[in-house]
Amino acid sequence: MHISIMNSDQLTQAIELSDRIFLKQPEQPSMGVSFPLIFSPGISHSYGAWDQEKLVSFMGFVPFMMKIRGARLNVFSIGSVCTDPDYRGQRLAGSLLQACIKHGEASGASLIFISGGRSLYTRAGSRLFGRAQRFQVTPSMVEPLRSSTAKQVQIRAMKPEDLLQVHALMEDREAGYMSTPTELGKLLDASAYSNVIRLEQQVLVAEQNGELSAFAIIAVPGTVMTPSRASTLVEWGGSPEAAALVIAEAIAGFNLPELIIPLAWQDRELAALLQSAGAMPESIQNDGTVYLVNGIRLLDQLAPLLPEGAIQADGEHGPYRITLSGETVVLDDEGLLSLLFDPLSPYRIQGTAAFDPIPLPYTSGLQYI
Repeated sequence: MHISIMNSDQLTQAIELSDRIFLKQPEQPSMGVSFPLIFSPGISHSYGAWDQEKLVSFMGFVPFMMKIRGARLNVFSIGSVCTDPDYRGQRLAGSLLQACIKHGEASGASLIFISGGRSLYTRAGSRLFGRAQRFQVTPSMVEPLRSSTAKQVQIRAMKPEDLLQVHALMEDREAGYMSTPTELGKLLDASAYSNVIRLEQQVLVAEQNGELSAFAIIAVPGTVMTPSRASTLVEWGGSPEAAALVIAEAIAGFNLPELIIPLAWQDRELAALLQSAGAMPESIQNDGTVYLVNGIRLLDQLAPLLPEGAIQADGEHGPYRITLSGETVVLDDEGLLSLLFDPLSPYRIQGTAAFDPIPLPYTSGLQYI
């Protein structure tokens, strides 16, 4: 048995293994279709465990750059983690995880986002992170949403000609994954998260005076797969008022009994519009878990958002020292992640920090791995 980084010509085996483990219905698209960032030919960062020439365990590992206000974070995401049933119990996934962590460190990454919270990840040091709100919007809220703004916009399905404008709206968000229009087009076509929850992806846009003012990517029941989740907002961007109108039109147009809307904590304006229409928020943490690769590197990458010297790091995994309300507080990795990214962090409740919490995108969106 040996562990190695995947080559492009080995990804076919990874797709076959992933399909065998993850696809619950024959109508579900292949994982190779849903997750092109993992399985398309090119420079692979994913790792596999091999029994001679047979792939028996796999861990998808994909690099991203996050743009957060004036900062850039080099990060990776982990997904499509699977092991052949005949080879389980040999700690292969744990070995793959350690290989990915070493790869992330050598690549200059600060964080690794993981689409899961299994003990496999938490034992290695991954933690819950950030903050979000979840809303359940029902048909009774459609008219209040429509009347919450005087904007006059046309709501319609996205056309290929809209791609550059949708990309521009995504780039304008306070926190998000960086991508090119070409990459965005591939992700829209792949429908990764929608396929995982066995829904059909729809993209609606709001057009105003010939320009797009908002978009919403929504997973709704289709005619092929049996849904495993309620209809869900996958991604949105643009004007919150126009986005609220898109949401209202989606509920009415697709005849949805409910629409689940997860919003990162910084999406306050859209959250306020949903609340004014009668939707009550449920406080949740961001989806999945995160592993801190290197605390010194994270603070360096976040430097444009932090006062100089606000946090002192004694090593790559701390301890970290910060002054809160005149008192020096010592933090470990988990405490640092809490203070940086969670507006409800106990450290913020106990004392006043010299900087605001740092927003992150909601991770079960278009770039879901």
